[in-house]
Amino acid sequence: MKSKTKKDYILRLRSLIDIGVALSSEKELNRLLQILLDKSIEVTQAEGASIYLIQEQEKHVFDNVVSLQKESVLHFLKTVNRQHGQKDHNGTLPVNKESIAGYVASEKEILNIADCYNIDDGSPYKFNNHYDKISNYKTKSILTIPMITADGKVRGVLQLINKLTDKGVEKLKKNNKLPTRSIVPFNSEDEELMRVFASYAAIALENSQLTESIENLFESFVRASVKAIEARDPTTSGHSDRVAMMTVELALATHKIGEGPYKNVNFSEDQIKEIRYASLLHDFGKIGVSEPILLKKKKLHDRELESILLRFDSLLYTQEVTLLRNLCEQMVESQRKPGLSFDADAAYQTALLQIETLKARIKKMRSDVITANEPQILSADFDINVLIEKITQSNELFNNKVLTQKELKTLSIPRGSLSHEERSEIESHVSHTYEFLKQIAWTDNLSHVCAIAHSHHEKMDGTGYPLGIKRDEIPIQSRMMTIADIYDALTAFDRPYKKSLPPARALEILVKDARAQKVDGYLLKIFIESGIFHNATLGTHKKAS
Repeated sequence: MKSKTKKDYILRLRSLIDIGVALSSEKELNRLLQILLDKSIEVTQAEGASIYLIQEQEKHVFDNVVSLQKESVLHFLKTVNRQHGQKDHNGTLPVNKESIAGYVASEKEILNIADCYNIDDGSPYKFNNHYDKISNYKTKSILTIPMITADGKVRGVLQLINKLTDKGVEKLKKNNKLPTRSIVPFNSEDEELMRVFASYAAIALENSQLTESIENLFESFVRASVKAIEARDPTTSGHSDRVAMMTVELALATHKIGEGPYKNVNFSEDQIKEIRYASLLHDFGKIGVSEPILLKKKKLHDRELESILLRFDSLLYTQEVTLLRNLCEQMVESQRKPGLSFDADAAYQTALLQIETLKARIKKMRSDVITANEPQILSADFDINVLIEKITQSNELFNNKVLTQKELKTLSIPRGSLSHEERSEIESHVSHTYEFLKQIAWTDNLSHVCAIAHSHHEKMDGTGYPLGIKRDEIPIQSRMMTIADIYDALTAFDRPYKKSLPPARALEILVKDARAQKVDGYLLKIFIESGIFHNATLGTHKKAS
């Protein structure tokens, strides 16, 4: 008998150690609760177990005036039962002495009830037999333990139901039926063991909730940062979210690849979270870019184009006045010299023709300038070199009075709306992003967020920025984000400085970039074949409408 008791003691001690290890290594709350319930049933030979966690909820208090106060409640979360399996719940109990769980939470003491249907009438707590009635179940013995942290704070309540004899456990395993005589009261050893266990559990729950709070803090910070980015440039609203969604989906799609260089790539949950945060924050550095450049719609700033158009009006007015003045002088001169042969009608018609020709030239040059001022996505939109040559010739025709060399150079920008200097400032947003993200105390599991975001504009051939690194030096997560970023920039709903491209055209551009060793061709193949772009396009158009 003594050897059996010693053996049981050793087994229970080992179980306690196993429980401590299991709880300390798990941070995800739902899995933690599952371990807690499963291990509790295992070490006490209980038939079932339930868990309640203390939560704060708001309530309105009416006392002359309405005020909002917080109160603690027991949130009934989960049950596990050898006969009926596991079940999630979403009920609440007040922390008071009326219920068994409420009594244990409020008094911070263990309740060991041999028969819940024979509770003393003078007891402040009562057994709620509602579940027994609706499920044809019979609860008898109950052990309820408060989960108290080292500082005396109650984190929740663990409740064990129906302790089983060894034979009862065997019968339940065999035919899933349980005779009432197989249910016995929980003993003092169960109380002692579960008291220690509940203390472990309270610390584990506190750590889990602290981890969850930190993650929620990170999440809210990231969301706030994204809003700050979009507040600077509302036309790009949703870009960060879509890039994050596509990059994460592309990362998950690589898990299904059975061939090629990425067939063994498999990202963990933490790495997926890293990818998502890096993608959401990849443009944060745009906060450091001056607003006129960030929001620049055309090649010329509005005031510059307005100045050019006013020069056209002034040139037309000046030339028209000069031609009409010359006509008037000729008419006056002919009156002074009666013998002078002068055809006034013909001279007037010639002046009008010259004015109309001038108007046509200025109108054409004006139109060419407005066309050249439009940002190009591809050179196929219009041939900027031919257009600039025509504008230059017209400018020379007007003795270089309309456009300056600086304005001609700006109109000559082959792609987009930014000059070399302006593009350099825009490109600096990547460095600003990196410097900003570097200041954050990222946890170890998120330590690569900075590096991933820093490399999202690098190219496979080393022509990207800001580091100019090549192929294998670029993190695979960054290469994924590059594809998502380019695709969304091309297909996103119309912006003041560009028109939205259809998906097929955007993919065509990406394929050309892959052939030119700008983006990763293998990842682009996965991106296209997995249909990620299709879902992103639907989301973009839905938001636009």
